[in-house]
Amino acid sequence: MTDEVGLADLLTRRLGYLMKHAYLRLADLLGEALAPYDVHPKELGVLSVIAADGAERSQNELAAAIGMDRTTMVAVIDGLQGKGLVERHRSVRDRRRNVVTLTEAGSTCLRDADRARVEAEAAFLAPLDADTAARLTAALRTLYDAHETGSAAARAVVPGQDAAVCFGDRTGGTTPSAKP
Repeated sequence: MTDEVGLADLLTRRLGYLMKHAYLRLADLLGEALAPYDVHPKELGVLSVIAADGAERSQNELAAAIGMDRTTMVAVIDGLQGKGLVERHRSVRDRRRNVVTLTEAGSTCLRDADRARVEAEAAFLAPLDADTAARLTAALRTLYDAHETGSAAARAVVPGQDAAVCFGDRTGGTTPSAKP
């Protein structure tokens, strides 16, 4: 007979397993928190970028800023426009450009839904003390930045090689030089 506790323990030693299941739980919490506002996390992200600095942005510029493909962005903007949260119109600065802006309902939705997002993220992080939660967020941002920019440190890790070996384990290991 298989020891189910042992099998679960085996999987929880794998980074991918842990990240996947943490993400799924956070996604569930966010979905529940945002449901009263009829927006999904992706849509809330788009609303946030539209409102961020008051700059006029086209769909393509929004897609580039978020790292979303243009086809998906069109679908997201279509959905937000259908809900009355954004509108497309000619730029007041350059009549050749079409830009996306928040409606009054979109601004209200963003304010309220973002408050719900913050509360859901706090609930997700509640098992951690404030310092640990801040360090987790900083570590995830570092990983995001490293892999988005293609840093040498991220490329130095060979799939299947233990990260402690790659970056020096705290017991005397050395850091190998990155291969071109």
